[in-house]
Amino acid sequence: MARSGFVFSGEYGPSGLTALSGLIAVAAVGALAAAVLVIGARRLSPRATLWALAGQALLAFGPYLLLGEVWGPVAGAVVASVLFTLPHRISWLPAVMVIALDVGLSAVFGRVGADGLALVGRLVIDVLVGANLLGVMLLTDVTRRLTAERAAYAALAVAEERFHNAERMRVTLGADLSSVVRLSRLGLDGEQARARLAEIAVTARRAVHTARSIIDTRRELAGGQTDPDASAFPSTTISPRLAWLFTLATTINCALLVLVNFAFYVQPSFAGWVLVLLTLAGCAILQMYHGAPQVTGRPPRRWRWTLPLHLVILAEAVALTGPHFAPTITLAAGAVLYRWRRPWSFGVLAIVTAELLLVLPSGATVGDHVYLVASLTGALIQAYAYCRLPEVARELAQASAGLARLAVVRERLRVTRDVHDLLGLSITAIGLKCELITRLVDADPVRARHEFRELGTLALRGLADIQAAISGAPELRLAEELRAVCSLLDASGIHAEVAVGTAALPADIDTLLATVVREAVTNVVRHTATATTCKITLTTRDGTARLRVTNDGEPGLAAAGAGTGLVNLRDRLAAACGRLSAESDHDGFVLTAYVPLRPAQRGRLHPAGLGRDPDRVDPVPGVELGHR
Repeated sequence: MARSGFVFSGEYGPSGLTALSGLIAVAAVGALAAAVLVIGARRLSPRATLWALAGQALLAFGPYLLLGEVWGPVAGAVVASVLFTLPHRISWLPAVMVIALDVGLSAVFGRVGADGLALVGRLVIDVLVGANLLGVMLLTDVTRRLTAERAAYAALAVAEERFHNAERMRVTLGADLSSVVRLSRLGLDGEQARARLAEIAVTARRAVHTARSIIDTRRELAGGQTDPDASAFPSTTISPRLAWLFTLATTINCALLVLVNFAFYVQPSFAGWVLVLLTLAGCAILQMYHGAPQVTGRPPRRWRWTLPLHLVILAEAVALTGPHFAPTITLAAGAVLYRWRRPWSFGVLAIVTAELLLVLPSGATVGDHVYLVASLTGALIQAYAYCRLPEVARELAQASAGLARLAVVRERLRVTRDVHDLLGLSITAIGLKCELITRLVDADPVRARHEFRELGTLALRGLADIQAAISGAPELRLAEELRAVCSLLDASGIHAEVAVGTAALPADIDTLLATVVREAVTNVVRHTATATTCKITLTTRDGTARLRVTNDGEPGLAAAGAGTGLVNLRDRLAAACGRLSAESDHDGFVLTAYVPLRPAQRGRLHPAGLGRDPDRVDPVPGVELGHR
């Protein structure tokens, strides 16, 4: 916008442009700005980037043929893109050539006899704009890379946590269940049959204890927000020193532009030059004191005194000499925006802008006003950005570290939930089968052998459940779970009644209801010692599936809704837009799950699949804890 205003400024007069050429100038300036944004985003391929640079150069130099001296200087955008894109070893030469070409075209298309100071002014503007845009592009790019590195670290932290969980479960639970598989294959015949059965029972009890310890340990670690390895976080940050150097370069360039303005428009005496130089030197020192990013990260102690002094000096200079100090006062305005709170900072900026507009010559055009206001706005935002970007990067690093820790905590909670929900049935069934076989070994040897063989099947299923808990993507099937729980209920001496409709369920709903059946029946066996009957019914009506598990007997505390398993089920059902009710009645205990077959909005994560985030919140971009 500033360069568009310059095209229509009083320097050349409105007669210097036709309506068509003015429209072309504005469009070219807008296209140059868009090209800077596209190149700075680093989303183009190398070949496309080169084409973008070529197009940007055409937009910067082509309008000279139509507009002549009215156009430019806008080569700073091309300079910034070249330095940002090309390798550092070779980028400086093309950048210098771009600036030289812009100054040369200004000389060729300029007015005959024009003062050489005008060309120097254009040179300074090209360097200033190029340095400013390059600084913002580099700092923004570092921020983007920092975000990507932190997200990658979060994924690695979760993977490391999953590896530790896998090792612990493989060494403990995996070894116990593999031992059950090995012993069950030896059969129930021979003199050592009862010893093998007793060893399996001991192993099953040990597995139950191990599973509980894993659940408790993971929950404690999650509740404590333990940092997995703070020293392993990526060290990439935005150096305040880099932003400080860009601020220094901008301050020097603005001072040079002020000198060119005085030499071209005012031509002061020797004493005047001394006063201008002293003013610029003092303002530059003050600007770097309170208007530049601090390497220590702490604000300067006396900025509340130096910043008002800085503004008073520049305000007097503008009042005495006109708008020639505008480049430096815009940097001071950026310091005001950074240091002072709103609305005080906005009030000061309004006063500065008003003063600059009042000191414009009487013949100033609308273009002059647009150029001045747009230049002021752009420069103060840039000075503010140099100070804020390192702080934002620091805050982003701290937030990303916290999110990475949160991702690990969520993985620990997932393991807690899945170990409880997945392994509970298999381990409980092995223990109950051992008790049943002990009673049957003399009374019904044939059935005892059959039940003994099923121990191996249950152990293999437990090993599969361990792998599912580790990977976070188990695939349960309702039909298989119904057969398994009926076998468990039979081994526990509980009569099972199952009434399930024939309607096909979506795969995710089928998995979710299989989880409900598994947890509900495990609770019946574990916590209702007097149960004799368990009924499981599944119906679908009006697009909603209703699973109901009822049992007689007096329920324990966990079965009545205070246990971890029912809390997990409520979370899973809520993620699928369903709900769970668990209550006691005069005949026993009733658990009912309602879930729509087509939830209105399930979010990006799979709500019914085990190992996913039930609250559908993914705290770290790119990290899904249930992903393989």
